[in-house]
Amino acid sequence: MTVQVQEHPAVCPRCQGRGVVFDADVPVGRHGILKLCTCAQHLCQCGGQSPFQYWDEESRRQYCSCAPRRRQLAHLNRLFSAADLPSRFRWKFRADFAWDAPGTGSSLRVARKVRPVLDYLGAVLEDGGEPRRGYLLHGPPGTGKTLLACVILNELILHRARPGRFLNLSRKYFQQLRDTYSAGSDQYGRTWQIMQELCDMPYLIIDDFGVQRGTDWETEMLYDLVDARYADERLTVVTTNKPVSEIQQLSEGRIYSRLMEMCYMVDMDGDDYRLYTQSA
Repeated sequence: MTVQVQEHPAVCPRCQGRGVVFDADVPVGRHGILKLCTCAQHLCQCGGQSPFQYWDEESRRQYCSCAPRRRQLAHLNRLFSAADLPSRFRWKFRADFAWDAPGTGSSLRVARKVRPVLDYLGAVLEDGGEPRRGYLLHGPPGTGKTLLACVILNELILHRARPGRFLNLSRKYFQQLRDTYSAGSDQYGRTWQIMQELCDMPYLIIDDFGVQRGTDWETEMLYDLVDARYADERLTVVTTNKPVSEIQQLSEGRIYSRLMEMCYMVDMDGDDYRLYTQSA
């Protein structure tokens, strides 16, 4: 007796089975867009019209095979909109990190430290897992810390379809919390709702860490955020221009202690690429 082995369809190499890809080559605008992969488009029978149904040969209304992919596309677009990423970094992925950035040999040293981070991220995403720890990216301005953090967040959102957030301490976090104490603000009384949302976020970038003015209130708010994410093992990526010695002094070392267990440290001590691009 011959046993027929059913072959499973090969996973599309372009979208890895997600049905959604990022297309950087768009005729209008500075940035690319998310769109259906060609593997999903070829099977479409509804023409992309909501509610993504078609009439079969027996005049019965059927959901199109593209429907789950189109819902995933809409979901991902909502996640990226809610992530609050700076427009410069919203659509940056692993392939966008400039390994040949201008500068001296110190730029090459930074690249050598960054490549293992992105290689590990790619391996984790390919295996279907989650990174075990986040990263503390420290070094002078212009060495790619925020870019690398946003690449990590973008890749996780795209591949895992889970929420993430970019939080800039200097521009938003503390001011938003202060507004919750002002009776005339739309945020009035929402202190702990805002804190809880950030604590529960699956992926979080804390950008410009260490810029707070050092008041007891700001330090405590920062500690509460780090401590909650530490306790719940939420993936956190931190960027800072401050020396590590200054981070160690925050909250009597309590913040630094938790970051050391939550994050891998990456010393991005190189040239400021902005100075070279402006003079080129």
